[in-house]
Formats: sequence, C-alpha cells, structure tokens
Amino acid sequence: MFQRIKPKRISDEIFEQIKQLIIEGMLKPGDKLPPERELAAQMGVSRPTLREAINKLEAKGFLEQVQGGGTYVKSLGDTALDNAFEEYAKKKDAILEIMEVRKILETWAAYTAAERITEEELKQLEQYLNEMEVALKDGQIGYDSDADFHSIISYATKNIFLIHIMNTIYQWIEKISFEVRKRLYNDYYEHDLLYKQHKAIFVAIKNQDPLEAYNAMLNHMNYVLEKVKEIISEDDSAN
Repeated sequence: MFQRIKPKRISDEIFEQIKQLIIEGMLKPGDKLPPERELAAQMGVSRPTLREAINKLEAKGFLEQVQGGGTYVKSLGDTALDNAFEEYAKKKDAILEIMEVRKILETWAAYTAAERITEEELKQLEQYLNEMEVALKDGQIGYDSDADFHSIISYATKNIFLIHIMNTIYQWIEKISFEVRKRLYNDYYEHDLLYKQHKAIFVAIKNQDPLEAYNAMLNHMNYVLEKVKEIISEDDSAN
C-alpha cells in the first residue's frame, strides 16, 4: 500500500519553482529570465543543473530559449495550439472570428482593470498612450505601443489565465493581420480615431469607472472589427 518516498532531484525542484512562478503570474508571458550564471547564483545551484530544468520547462511549453537572446516565458496556450492555428489561419474568416473572441475578452478586461489596476500599471498605460500620440504626430505606425497598451490592461485584471489567453491571441493577430494594421495606421484619419479611442479607454480606467471602461473598449473593438470587415470585402472585390 505504501511506497517509499523518493527525494527530489535538484533540477526537478528548480522546474517546479519556475513553473509555479509562471502559473501564479509572478513571471508573465514575454518576461525574460536572468542570464544563466546570474540565475544559478540566485538559486544556489550549478549551471548544468539549472540548464537541465530550463530544457525541461522549454519541452513542456513554459519557456522559449532564443539563441543569443536569452530565455523567455511563453504563453501557456502557445505549444498546444500553434500547430492547430497554422491550419486554422488559412481559413478565410479566421481573423474575424479571432477578433470576435478578442472583443468579448477585452471588454471584460477593461471593466476589471478599472477596478484592479495599480498605480504602476496606470503609469505604464499612460506611457504607451503617449507613445501612440507621438507616433501619430510623427506619421509612424505606432502598432507596438497599441499592442503594449492592451497587454497592460490584461495584466491589470490579475487573472493569470486571461493574461496567457490574451497574449496568445495578440500573437495570432500579429501573424495574420499585418496588412490590415498597416492600412489602418497609414491613414491619418483612422490613426487619429484609434488614438482617441485608446485615450477614452485610458481615462475611464484612470477614473476607476468599470462601466465606462467597458463601453469605451466595446466602441473601440466594434470599430476595429468593422474596419477589418471593410478591408476584407475590398480585397475580395479587387480579386
């Protein structure tokens, strides 16, 4: 009935500790781990033992090692869904369906962020909004600041599952909507309108008004979804 207790290997303990930090949200998607030498010193383990744990975490889909660029936390949905997504992305209306799901999640995220956002996260949100304004005035694309703005809102919910799901969705959208984003941001009128929509979202969250944040995000998501439909329709007509 009873089995002998086996002492854990050090690499397994490292694996469990880092995995738990990811699951609990202490390490978020896109976060970079300290360099191997530094991390091994912090944890009081040898570099080969740490490397064994890191390789196991990568194999399980928790981390990604970039040659010459370090080790990063992956979204938990990446590994399980990547292959299926490659096929799904070939579907004509894939971007519309992903945007519809995004609208559902983003509106809830904005509502919840208005209740839970920290001062530090609010400062980051304002920083990305300011970067979007600079990009608008300078005639630059500004998409990175847009994406970072939305990421901070998802982080502000403190819902770890949502953070990972939204990060995966952002990566999917980035893969299949480059042309759509380019056309929206290259048009000054559209770019200006997108900036104003983001500003309305920011103000509502700053004022800790969940319902207004929800409505501001819903307005933004509905607008983007309609523009995507227009662009797809124009492309179909051209072909």
